Amino acid sequence: MNTPTLFSDLHAAHDWLASRGLLPPERRNETLPTPHVRLHDGSTVVSFCSNNYLGLNHRPEVKAAAAQALHEHTHATSESRRLGGNLGLLEELERELADFKKQPSALITATGLLANIAAVHGILDAGELARRWYGSPSPSSRPVVIYDELCHRSIQMGARQSSGERARFRHNDVEHLADILAMYRGRATLVVTEGVFSMDGDLADLPRLVEVCDAHGAVLMVDDAHGTGVYGADGSGTANHFGLTGRIPLQVATLSKAFGGMGGAVLGDERTIAMLRTFSSGYRFTSSLPAEQAAATIAALRILRSDPGLRDSLWANVRRLRTGLARMGIHPPGDGPIIPIQMGTPQAAAQFEELMLDTGYWCVAVTPPAVSPETCRIRLTVSAMHDTDQIDGLLERINEVSSQVPALMGLANSYAGSAT
Repeated sequence: MNTPTLFSDLHAAHDWLASRGLLPPERRNETLPTPHVRLHDGSTVVSFCSNNYLGLNHRPEVKAAAAQALHEHTHATSESRRLGGNLGLLEELERELADFKKQPSALITATGLLANIAAVHGILDAGELARRWYGSPSPSSRPVVIYDELCHRSIQMGARQSSGERARFRHNDVEHLADILAMYRGRATLVVTEGVFSMDGDLADLPRLVEVCDAHGAVLMVDDAHGTGVYGADGSGTANHFGLTGRIPLQVATLSKAFGGMGGAVLGDERTIAMLRTFSSGYRFTSSLPAEQAAATIAALRILRSDPGLRDSLWANVRRLRTGLARMGIHPPGDGPIIPIQMGTPQAAAQFEELMLDTGYWCVAVTPPAVSPETCRIRLTVSAMHDTDQIDGLLERINEVSSQVPALMGLANSYAGSAT
């Protein structure tokens, strides 16, 4: 039987990548980071690759809340919110998240990826769908979405799935954004950025983005996946961090980072969120978040709000790790718990990960399609769970591995002070 052309092309690409070591392994671990992780071969390593910034999913209160909800409601809703899956726990979580993020209303999705798709696709297409299906007034113009070139893939997916016109602006280049906005003056426009960029760890220039969007009548959406629970005086995210509470009309948060759970949220004004509930495919056509995840996130959120010491511990660890790297001449962008070290090629990044793993530290290599081939990196993430011995041990191992492979250290140093 002949192999279909589609499969033969796909398999040829697989074999080419595999022969060059360009298909990174998905390592199997038997436990989740505490930050110790037991791997499938029985070895135990210290993980510096988890986004569980505050360790909340290990708290007894969070586990107890999840267990109780699992006992009362079972492990899945098997329904969308519109078709019987709208548990009261979900609405309770939405109210508490909206209050935490200082937004009028919130909508919960099953994953963070779906939250961005639901927001971007829904915002751009809801007006036209309302006209098509219900005969509402036609939108004033074909909408436009303009997003930072380093935005998460889910934002790009939402833009591509929509009927809106798309444009990208250079990373954190507000002047370039202003030039593009001028080209679309008078059009209904959505501008999207991340609060904290997931691969580089740098922050968006939110004050200037707010100013430019206001001047051009554009709506600013901030994906605050890595800012929520980490940044701001109250931990509510990058809007609070920059003193912009109430100035950013649309935000997205994930429940899988600082909250240590699963799911996502879109936050905005009540009418916008109501339209997303009705017309966004990323919300309406998928099963709702399981009850135990909602209950666990409510418990985690309440701990986060009542115990600022968790974030104090996180930031102390961030400072210790970044200071140690600076002493080695490594100056990654940003100031937070996402700490990339540039390696330059997929092979170099993979080799560095292997060598570090041999020393007892798990530091994941990031390669295409998450980043471009020339910007492959080791992506360190530090959490409140790490102790000073683990951080100091990581620094020692990085120094040792780099001295064993000088070329890798040279690539790391070439990243000093740069942001991609």
